[in-house]
Order: sequence, then structure tokens, then C-alpha cells
Amino acid sequence: MPQREGKLGLKRVSIFAELSDAALEGVAQSCTWRNYAAGEQILAYQDPSTDVAFLLAGKARVIIYSSEGKAVVFVDLKPGGMFGEIAAIDRKPRSASIEALEPCHIASLSADKFETLMLREPSIAVATLRHMTEHVRRLSERIFEFSTLLVQNRIHAELLRLAGETGQRHTETLLSPAPSLSDIADRISTHREAVSRELARLAGIGVLRREGDDLRIINVAKLAKLVDEAKGD
Repeated sequence: MPQREGKLGLKRVSIFAELSDAALEGVAQSCTWRNYAAGEQILAYQDPSTDVAFLLAGKARVIIYSSEGKAVVFVDLKPGGMFGEIAAIDRKPRSASIEALEPCHIASLSADKFETLMLREPSIAVATLRHMTEHVRRLSERIFEFSTLLVQNRIHAELLRLAGETGQRHTETLLSPAPSLSDIADRISTHREAVSRELARLAGIGVLRREGDDLRIINVAKLAKLVDEAKGD
């Protein structure tokens, strides 16, 4: 892609927020650029590659499949997201797969170039630490939920998490398009029938409603209260 366009895309990546234009241009010159079609695998679980990548356009999913083919969904990535940093730092096999949910445009840096960049630009090192800390907190929360909450409560917690990602957690929230029943099930280790039953129940008590392909959470406060009660908060 043209260098100027590439630099504009990198501006949306949070770890580069404090870089000067000149420094950002240097990063753009060091990157490798690639496009992926929807459904294409970007990185494979246990792959030995160690590049760190930045999602500039599209939507991608962090996922692992069991030997039986069961999907475990960790998080969906939006433009400005970074992935592959764990392998870039410890030089060990990939900890998860990355799949393109939509056509994606990716910039990547080799592990050596990324390490050099962090040493040269302290703001990137600090931002990367914060990025990884956010992941640790998210995984800790999910482990707690898997270990202590019933399936219906895990569904509530996941819906609340999705509401929070829209930036409207304390108001009525529209999930557009709505995650599929299978998507929710794969995120919380259950089956789609359990998700369907609980969404129907939540609709019946006025927490949410279907609107075509969308899902509107019409009472986020009530959903949050269900989660808090289940967690004992």
C-alpha cells in the first residue's frame, strides 16, 4: 500500500499514539503489508512464526480449536488492534490462532524489529505492557467466571462485556450485528441451545430484544445487576 496511507493506518494503533510523524514513518517503512480475505487464517495456533501484527482494517478473531473441533473464542479484534506480541516477545509458538472475520489489512513487524522499536521508543514499551496487562485482566475475569458461575450467568457476563465494548455500558445498547448463538456459546464454553433459551428468558423479563439481525440490550443496569449478584459483588 502507499506509504502515506500505511502511516495513516498505523496512527490508529494505540501503542503508536505518542510517536512523532517521523518516527511513525520509520515504522511504516519497516512494516510488511498484507491483505486477508474473510474466513482466511492470519496466524495459526502453535505456529513458530514470531512477527507482531497490527490490524488496520477489518475484523479478526482470536480463537483456538480443540482436537475435536470445538472452538474457544477469546476476543474479536477491531482496527487499531495488535496481535502476535506474545510470540514476538518470548519467541515461542503462537498461543492462539487469528482468523479474518472480514477482509483485513494487516501491517507486521519482525520480532527483532519490534524489540528494537520498544527499546528505542519507551512509550511503545509502556503501551505494550498496558496492552498485555489488559489481556491478563480479561483472562483472569473469564477464568473466574468459568470456575464460579452457572451457564446462564456466564451468558449475562458475556453480554455485559459486549455491551461495554460498544462504549454504552450504562445505557441502552445495540449490538449490531448481533453475535450469533454459536459465537456466544464458543465464548463461554456452552452450546447454542443454552444461549437461545437464556436470551429468550432475558427478552421475557425486559432485558433485551431482537431487532432483525441486531440485539438491543434495553436494560443494561438490570443485566449488570444480574452479573453482580451472581459474582457476589
